[in-house]
Amino acid sequence: MAKLVIAVLLSAMVAAPATVFAAPKKPAAVDMSLPMPLGLKGDIEKGRDFFMQNCFTCHGVTGGGDGPRAYFINPPPRNFLLATSRQYLNRPALFEAITKGRTGSEMPAWGKVLNEQEIANVAEYVFQSFILAGKKKGTGSGGK
Repeated sequence: MAKLVIAVLLSAMVAAPATVFAAPKKPAAVDMSLPMPLGLKGDIEKGRDFFMQNCFTCHGVTGGGDGPRAYFINPPPRNFLLATSRQYLNRPALFEAITKGRTGSEMPAWGKVLNEQEIANVAEYVFQSFILAGKKKGTGSGGK
């Protein structure tokens, strides 16, 4: 019986497309010059105020996903300083993530609480302070 199971598994591996066993691909880099959705312009100062009152406890003051609550959260909060985050978190992606939250995590859907302008403010702060600033500093080799 064990030989039969092994034979079936081996034949399935041979028949499977190579993509099944390939290493996961990194997300494709996105256009960082895209504007905020809906023609909005985020106010970085207002976004900073909101972030420091509501988001830093998970994401950390520097955006590294290392806030005081981060240790207790699974999955861990997003680290905006990672190179992978800086490849795909442009303004539209941040706006959507803040609006819809992250299912299966503690990231709330702020779109149920904030208006679109307030979401644009937070998205602009995160984008300018962590995504673009991280690219300039060359940070993000470690973290969560």
